[in-house]
Amino acid sequence: MNEPGVRPGLSALAALATVLGAAGLYPLFQDRSWILPAAGAVAAVTVTAMVARRLRLSPILGLVAGEAVLLLYVTALYSGSSAFLWLIPTPGSLSVLGEVMREGWNTAETYAAPLPVGDGVRLLTVLGVGLVAVIVDLLAVRLHRAAPAGLPLLAMYSVPAAVRSESVHWAAFAAGAAGYLALLVADARTRVTGWGRPVFTPRRDREEPGGRPTGSTGARVGLAAIGVAVAVPALLPGTSGMFGLGERDTDGSTTITTADPLVDLKRKLTRLSDEEVLRYRTSSGDPDYLRVYALDRFDGNRWTYSPLVAGSAPLIRDGRELPAVPGMSAVATEDRTTEITVGGKVRDMKFLALPYAPRRVWVERDDWRADRQSLMVFSTGGDADGTKYSVDSRRALPTAEQLRTAGFHAVSPEYTKLPEDLPAELSELTWKVTAKGDTPFDRAVLLQRWFHREFTYSLEPAPPSRVSDLMAFLRDREGYCEQFAATMALMTRELGIPSRVVVGYAPGTPQADGSLLVRQRDAHAWPELYFEGAGWVRFEPTPSGSGAPESVGIPDYTRQESRRAEAEPSAEPSASASSDPSDTAGQSAGPTPGPGAGETPAPDPAEAEDSSALSSLYLGVLFLVVAGASLHLIRKIAEWRRWARAADPAAAATAAWAQLRADTLDHKLGWHPAESPRGVLRRLGGALGTEVAEPLARIALAREVARYAPPGHLQRTAPQELRADTRAVRSALAASSWRADRLAARVFPLSSLDLLRRAASRARTRVLRGVSGAAGRFRGRGGPAA
Repeated sequence: MNEPGVRPGLSALAALATVLGAAGLYPLFQDRSWILPAAGAVAAVTVTAMVARRLRLSPILGLVAGEAVLLLYVTALYSGSSAFLWLIPTPGSLSVLGEVMREGWNTAETYAAPLPVGDGVRLLTVLGVGLVAVIVDLLAVRLHRAAPAGLPLLAMYSVPAAVRSESVHWAAFAAGAAGYLALLVADARTRVTGWGRPVFTPRRDREEPGGRPTGSTGARVGLAAIGVAVAVPALLPGTSGMFGLGERDTDGSTTITTADPLVDLKRKLTRLSDEEVLRYRTSSGDPDYLRVYALDRFDGNRWTYSPLVAGSAPLIRDGRELPAVPGMSAVATEDRTTEITVGGKVRDMKFLALPYAPRRVWVERDDWRADRQSLMVFSTGGDADGTKYSVDSRRALPTAEQLRTAGFHAVSPEYTKLPEDLPAELSELTWKVTAKGDTPFDRAVLLQRWFHREFTYSLEPAPPSRVSDLMAFLRDREGYCEQFAATMALMTRELGIPSRVVVGYAPGTPQADGSLLVRQRDAHAWPELYFEGAGWVRFEPTPSGSGAPESVGIPDYTRQESRRAEAEPSAEPSASASSDPSDTAGQSAGPTPGPGAGETPAPDPAEAEDSSALSSLYLGVLFLVVAGASLHLIRKIAEWRRWARAADPAAAATAAWAQLRADTLDHKLGWHPAESPRGVLRRLGGALGTEVAEPLARIALAREVARYAPPGHLQRTAPQELRADTRAVRSALAASSWRADRLAARVFPLSSLDLLRRAASRARTRVLRGVSGAAGRFRGRGGPAA
């Protein structure tokens, strides 16, 4: 029996199976920049293994050669400037590789999946995938053990499932499974063909009962198995999320979700419970509010926070410094340390209560992460129930004058976005209330003062769940902290001031031991407004009243402005003037100023999503058009070249036979290289009818004569006649095919793919012959014996 392990086709399939298996690693990374380097590593070790087998090296030496080439490959990619000839490792290049690897390990330890992809992460991925390729090639190709080669592929596929809560997308699973099954089929076929050349039978014989070939049956069984493996989890209870068939985030990342913070706040407030939430001590004599949630999105009904993706939020272990505080750069600050102990009865606390802005956090467990924009600290798994933690924070101490002269153009336009269906009455009322303000800060202070003067605190109203509830709040002029914070944040966005709603706790009650006690009744919400140089600063629109937290107070930087405004005639509408916001707005004379004239409106996420979907659709259609046009062009060029070379009867017969093959493939009737011209005549003649029997017979006869007859006995059939015969056969093929097959033959001709496949096979053969010849010359000059 022939040695099957040296066939390059099996090596190529082993490499393909490895690449398809590596595709399942995508949930581990934030982008796809690792794919090409990893595929290059697979190609490098595969070519090395093929050369090693040609040189008849032992399996151990082949394994060492693959690992050595992998080292050369990563040296060239990541430390080439320190290597000899940019390829050969040196002590300096190995040291650089070590540094890059340490960077990758640090990233893996600092972030949860999906990881930010730098050189370190790419290097680790390339090494891992490359080593898997070496082992798969050794098992499947050299040792002829394709089944065990699935173990390293399975290990690679299992990594995302081990480090993330959800499995990979079904398409990645199907691709990896198909690659492994193809490797098994190729290995079995290689073993069978080692005993001799396979014999093909005509298509109609194979389609009779009992005549289906084992290869076709195996392919059907394999595809059916993959389909069942993908579809069954979607149908079984509790497994609908497997293979990406259940609910997933659009970017494939782990996202932290909680109950609606505002609904939870209402529940805590209405209980007026004295149940302990936490105790804390602070190094400052002026304790600050403790933030839990920062809600930066208003969807037209309620405030929510942007999705918190664990992969982009760094771990806060060992007191590592948190991401930079947005905007806090030009005002005085006060550093303080706060030690916090969460109450033993607290349950499911996934977010830490922290003074703003936290800089370092020490907490017992190491699965806490900090969002880069809001600086919310959240857990990907555990909770803070009964936990002790310490936080170093930096409090901004701006003055009114600094805020009056500050801008806010450096912050994202997302913080000024408003829904398109916001009532016009809200806009008119906002600008009327703040008409006397000269700067954005002055207008914000006027809004805060207006809420304190014209509204009362009450826990009776229901939590707002739509814009009409907000308008009812403005009409009735009573509510609790959530409604004040949410409404002021909307009105300041109408003024063009970046804003968000914060949910957390008021400073709490001082205790005899010097600590401060925070109870459930201290739950609170307030708006934060952004001013350059000071960052996000707190405002307090909630008036004092029965049920309101006792430690709530307006910030110092707004007190002076409020006193100055009280000394001036009031330009704001009073409760006695009108109880309807629309009526109040109607009293204003002349046009009201609008927000940010000349500013570019922020893009709508829904519109961006639709635009992205349309772009993807357009790109998909464009790809199909370009692919079809390319295949059609390849077919036309090939046809032109065939007949351009048909200068004699033998060449004309060859061109006609090649044209018949192309037309048969295009119309999905198949082509078997082992079939004789008369076999093709019988098979196609029965399918096409008697109309084209003569043209088809002339083509088959010309092929037989050109192949077997002596040169002097060739028929003198003109090339033009044979070309006319091929056209007649093509028309008959089209007439006997389904309409969809006729369209596919024109749009996506399969013969072009056949041409590309054969061209690739010839190129591969040339390369292998060149390598084999070079190896032979090397041995002939005294190299290592085979």
